[in-house]
Amino acid sequence: MIRKLASRVNRALLGSPQYVATQLDLEEPFVQQPADAPGTLLRIRPYKENQGVVDGASLLQSVHDVTTNFRGKNTSDHHSFEVWYDQGKIAFYMHAATEAAADKFRRRVGNSYANSEVFPVEDGYAFPVIEPDEYVAGAWMEMEKMPYYPIRHHNAEGWETDPYGEITSEMLSTEESKVVTQVVFRPAKQTWTDGDRFKHNGVDDLAHSLRQGTSVGWLNPTTRPATAKDKEAAKTIEQQRGSQAFHVNIRILAISDSPDEAEARARGVAGMYRKYYNATTEQGLTDNPVWHHQDRFRVRRFRNHIQRMVERDWLDRRMIMTVDELAGVAHIPNDDIETPKIDWRYTQRGDRIPADAARFDDASDVQEHFQSVTEDPQESVSGDPGESVPEEPIEG
Repeated sequence: MIRKLASRVNRALLGSPQYVATQLDLEEPFVQQPADAPGTLLRIRPYKENQGVVDGASLLQSVHDVTTNFRGKNTSDHHSFEVWYDQGKIAFYMHAATEAAADKFRRRVGNSYANSEVFPVEDGYAFPVIEPDEYVAGAWMEMEKMPYYPIRHHNAEGWETDPYGEITSEMLSTEESKVVTQVVFRPAKQTWTDGDRFKHNGVDDLAHSLRQGTSVGWLNPTTRPATAKDKEAAKTIEQQRGSQAFHVNIRILAISDSPDEAEARARGVAGMYRKYYNATTEQGLTDNPVWHHQDRFRVRRFRNHIQRMVERDWLDRRMIMTVDELAGVAHIPNDDIETPKIDWRYTQRGDRIPADAARFDDASDVQEHFQSVTEDPQESVSGDPGESVPEEPIEG
């Protein structure tokens, strides 16, 4: 609440966040080698004949492994699903926090998406390269309302076509440009729908409140009877009790030698995520551009944003999605989408590294250089005078 109030004050004083392409003041290219990335990055070349989001839901169910400590605190690992537009192609990746998780993902992806290829990224890069003269633009997504109100998904009304068709189409750019969407997910405990222990704000409480109608008016408040839409929303919310769910972060980054192209791609992709709006629950995703009204602070925020993406960080943004919801924003599509330049697999060979998989020469490791020019992340969030919209908080 305090954070939202501060955000509104800053917006009133400094204006709303904008998509402003920015250069990072790098002296050398930013490169992340696979050996320097945390965990294991897996490349997926999907076979076009699959069930798309339905298979994605099955995959997520199979990796919903919650671990807790002796106090019952959720200590589960977080992983990510990523779509890259790089070197003129759209490719799919999964990042596993541990080798054991990577082995599980390989097997589960193979089971859920028959004939698809899954292999660890050992050559090339673990994140698209950022050249010193390139511009970056980006955003992160949040839910408009509390997570008990679900977004649009494939097992609800309003899901007519796979939104990935529009998302991947918006990612297409010039051969030199790059675009990344990253969905970091962490399994939630089964009690996620219970609410706080003493606040009576679980899904049952919310559903009951919706059925009781809405209080309107200030001086002489009255209760407006529940509408058919309120009752339908209450039913939808109530049905989530006991569902498997994940804590989620969604990040977007566009890289281009053209500032206009970087801004257009970041804004366009974020706009496609906003189409997951659920008319019944009035829940949707809203974008937060990486922005600051002062150039030097905006550069610092972009460095933080990129560092979180390459580290595959998860932050508690109070953003929870059921398996069906998450499958909609993190799945391997099928040939229902007509986006060109997708790196499909066209044969039904065994699960091995393809002969035509891209190979690269080893690039010089400039990770230490990038970190040296990046200010202390904690300081960059809390120490900027005149901050407008807060950057994603850094835990610890």
